[in-house]
Amino acid sequence: MTLIVVSQFILYASLSVLMGTSIMHCIPEKYRPGFQIAPKWLVLSVVIIPIAAFLPNLQLLSILGPQFGVVDSLWMIVSKYKVGHAWLAIFVFALLLIVIVRSATKKASTWLYVCAIFVLMAIMAAIGYASHAASMSGMGGSFLDFIHLLAVSVWLGILVIVGYFSTDSKNWSAFLQWFSPTALAAFTSIAISGVLMMEVIVPKYVTSWASTYGQFLFIKHVLLVPLAIIILGNGLLIKLKINQPLFEPRTWVKIELTLLAAILVVTAIFTEQQPPNFTVEAISPFFELFYQDSVAAGMRAYLQMTGIGLMFFLLTAVFIGLTIVSYVKQLPTIVASAMTVAIALCFYMGFMSIVFFK
Repeated sequence: MTLIVVSQFILYASLSVLMGTSIMHCIPEKYRPGFQIAPKWLVLSVVIIPIAAFLPNLQLLSILGPQFGVVDSLWMIVSKYKVGHAWLAIFVFALLLIVIVRSATKKASTWLYVCAIFVLMAIMAAIGYASHAASMSGMGGSFLDFIHLLAVSVWLGILVIVGYFSTDSKNWSAFLQWFSPTALAAFTSIAISGVLMMEVIVPKYVTSWASTYGQFLFIKHVLLVPLAIIILGNGLLIKLKINQPLFEPRTWVKIELTLLAAILVVTAIFTEQQPPNFTVEAISPFFELFYQDSVAAGMRAYLQMTGIGLMFFLLTAVFIGLTIVSYVKQLPTIVASAMTVAIALCFYMGFMSIVFFK
């Protein structure tokens, strides 16, 4: 299970790096900071995609292998199962993508990177085709999962390039003019597609918190709260500081990137779990660490405000204010990072303090 979770995180990261690189190459230089990424990292990212995409199929292979043999089982997966069809498409598109990437690194061409973007979108569509949402809601679920993954890869990819591969902070104001609305559109797309998929996969959202799938899905949503604050800082407040000496905007981009990476890790964890239906059959050990009352299989949850819950929500608001102050006052980055952790923790504990089962 750990190997599969790691592989899914690497898959998302590889798609994001390739998408971010392709998009940034399509943007005129006067509208972005300079950046440089070694061609070997791009090629490696492409090679990783079909490998990481296949690893979740190892569980199915372990079931079929003893009965049919490894070779015949592989053929059965690829030819008869939906996950196999998706992987075969991913493999073919990855072969095409590696040709495009190698050509683009030798001779820079905007059109080659445009082609790379569309091939990456095709790979994401194949991933969505075999997702939980697709298995439970058909093509509608596939489309929602595709939009979700596309929005994350565009947003995260650009942040990776700007945060870790940029060579300067030039043209930052021009960069923000198009990236801020892009990040907002990505955030909105992630939120809307996530809510719609949640209605299909976990129809009893609060009740699902007691399951491993639901608990980590909730943690993902909790992390969106400090992420929204950082988006506000990087999209609006940074404009107040951009012309001040010694201000390094890429530092705050890295905080946003770290939160997105954490969300990807959590996503990789719960997508490999079995989604609960209307009731929870198996209680998550992680949930039991924070919820002290007994929960029996089949119970349903409800929310009821308590004094402790109200205190945690008020602390969440306080830490949000302190994060904004640390941004405006240019306090050390570690302070803002600590504030974002405090926001997530207080928000999480607030809800865990007002959830009850019966």
